[in-house]
Amino acid sequence: MKIPIFAHENNEKMNRKHFYNLFCLCIISTAYALPQRHWTVADGLPTGEVQQIVQLPNGQMLINCEGVFCLSNGHDFDPLPCDYRLAFNLPHYTNRYGQFWEADSILWLRDFYRIYRFDARTYTFAKADENNLKGALLQSILDNKADTPTPNTAGRDSVATIIPTTAGRDSVATIIDSLHIHNTTTATTDRQGGLWIGTRYNGIIYLPPFRIKPIIHTKNDTIITAARNASLRSGNTTFIIQLPDNRKLHCQQLCHLSYILPGQHAPIALNDKIPALKKYRFMVGALNLQHQWVAIYTQNGAFLLNTKADTLAPFPHATHIERYSTKYNCILTDTSGNLWVGTQNGLFFMQSGSRFRRDQQPTHISQTYQPPTRIQGLANNCIRSLVLDHRHHLWAGTSSGIARITPSLINLTTDDGIPTTTMMDRAAILLHDHRLVFAYHPAAAISFHPDQLIQENPPLPVVITKTQAPPPTTAGRDSVATTTPRLSTLDTHPLPHNQNNITFYFSTLNYATPSHDTYRYRLRPIETQWNLSADRSGQAQATYKALPPGEYTFEVQAANTSRLWGPITTQTFIITPPWWQTTCAKTIYLLSILTALIAATNIYLKKNRQRLIDEIDQRVNRLFELRQQARHHFAASANIDPDKITVNADEEKLVTIMLKAIQLHINDEQYNAELLARDLAISRASLYKKMQNILGITPTDFIRNVRLKQAAQMLAESQLSITEIADSVGFATPRNFSASFKKMFGVLPSEYRTGKSSSKE
Repeated sequence: MKIPIFAHENNEKMNRKHFYNLFCLCIISTAYALPQRHWTVADGLPTGEVQQIVQLPNGQMLINCEGVFCLSNGHDFDPLPCDYRLAFNLPHYTNRYGQFWEADSILWLRDFYRIYRFDARTYTFAKADENNLKGALLQSILDNKADTPTPNTAGRDSVATIIPTTAGRDSVATIIDSLHIHNTTTATTDRQGGLWIGTRYNGIIYLPPFRIKPIIHTKNDTIITAARNASLRSGNTTFIIQLPDNRKLHCQQLCHLSYILPGQHAPIALNDKIPALKKYRFMVGALNLQHQWVAIYTQNGAFLLNTKADTLAPFPHATHIERYSTKYNCILTDTSGNLWVGTQNGLFFMQSGSRFRRDQQPTHISQTYQPPTRIQGLANNCIRSLVLDHRHHLWAGTSSGIARITPSLINLTTDDGIPTTTMMDRAAILLHDHRLVFAYHPAAAISFHPDQLIQENPPLPVVITKTQAPPPTTAGRDSVATTTPRLSTLDTHPLPHNQNNITFYFSTLNYATPSHDTYRYRLRPIETQWNLSADRSGQAQATYKALPPGEYTFEVQAANTSRLWGPITTQTFIITPPWWQTTCAKTIYLLSILTALIAATNIYLKKNRQRLIDEIDQRVNRLFELRQQARHHFAASANIDPDKITVNADEEKLVTIMLKAIQLHINDEQYNAELLARDLAISRASLYKKMQNILGITPTDFIRNVRLKQAAQMLAESQLSITEIADSVGFATPRNFSASFKKMFGVLPSEYRTGKSSSKE
């Protein structure tokens, strides 16, 4: 890489030019600058020995305190760690500090003993070895020629000035001595034109950029009298105002109202005519509204006076205002007819609504104004005075200084040369030269030109100066030290799940007027609406707690006096889930659940299968028992009852049909199983299978058994001969009948009849 080196003569020209600019700046600062600031060790400086101040491209100031570094954050300073093992040790002692910019991001710093290599993009010190310092760069540093301009970051040059040890030192010291600053070591102007002066023992003195400061008026200045006269109070007269009909409304001794007619001096008292006036003990002021209406405000409420009818009416929306305070200090109407009400505890805005025509005589004016809005963001809510400037912008004197209300709210502070003290009641006026005057003491007032005090500059970009993500507190132990992740690593180094409380610190680095800046921020995707920050100290912060794991983008932007929002600064970061919420863990959970489900399903199916098997076994056993009982009944009984020799309705129906078919052909010795199957309209094989299932016999055996059981009944109940009986039940010969009968019943037909006859006797 080609490293740019400034020639010796160019350095000399730059130094001479800068000393001249510095001289002019210091002279102007002496005459017009606002109060200076003083930063010491109490503000975060490592020591009071400030030897080097360098402005970084983003507007931060890098401070070198005898080899210990820190960074400005808009309000104070944060430590900047430096590992001295990364620095290059100079072979010879030097008595001068210096810096050198390589391109726009690498800053080379030199002190008495070392050379440092600082990366302005990552805010870290890098290795500075001989490989980086070969040739002309090292020689330039050793020859005290390494002072170069700060990179151009905002469309303008910003010079980093180092007080030399040679000829120019005395002249610069003389200029700084004129500011009563001693033991100076270095001086640098920032991008806003503010002057940073480092001292040997007492930190940094900061002088804001040039602005014409407000003027303090004291003692017998006529401007003080003019401002105090704005309250309309003089002697016993509390106030006196001109009415539209040329009469005057006069208040004396705090609470006595009267009219004064043109050309007459004797007042026309109202208190006796309007008894309701007696409730108001201290009338503060009055304001003409529309037509005959006058608003009169007091220390214990406000009301409307109808100057034609001499009647009272409620003050518009008083019930809302008096939730905060009943003490009214000032009321003003702006050029649009809107009503501004200043109380002891808040400023209220009532927008003018419908207007009455000229020929109308309204009896209720409350409908003229919309419900009030309480103004938020004031440094102090006790409103002492209200006044419009030449641009019709509203200003308020409070118990803690002055604030501009419209077109945007700005609380003025000592940064603007405004004392943050109590302003006097209703003691504010606009002069013919467009200056505003506020009295804050019977013998003191401040005047300023609004356009000179508040300059409408473009908003500055926001810099996220620091993030903090403390680890969780361990049970029974104190929390360990807070860790501060570097912004440059948040994108690539996710935060662990137990560091999900994160605070962002951010600033516009507006060292001149930090109180003029307003911030808004949000954290996507959990926030879509902006959060406003009222911190006017120079550095604001946003804290988020208990963030769930995920990817986030922090967005922040700022507005200044113009209330135009500047560019959005973003910072993306990731909070990693705990191991039990990782994808791998979730996969394991899923596999475990699936395994458990499969195992549970198998167990269930196995148990269900066993239950079914047991139920089937029980049913089979029961069926077997029923079948055995049916077959036993069929074998033992001479009667054939289909209900008792079958186990279900289908079998019973089949046996009933079979018995009927056999009975029709019982005397036909040719009637066999094949004919029976035909009568049943089933095949012989099917009939065979059914008979085997029901009685365990063949259809032929069933036909023969039915014949024999019919014969047994006839033997017991009739007097027919055995031959006649055998013929009637389909046996061809008595001999065959007798053989079959004995085989079934164990006795011959004659013996069976004899046994039955004897059993009847």
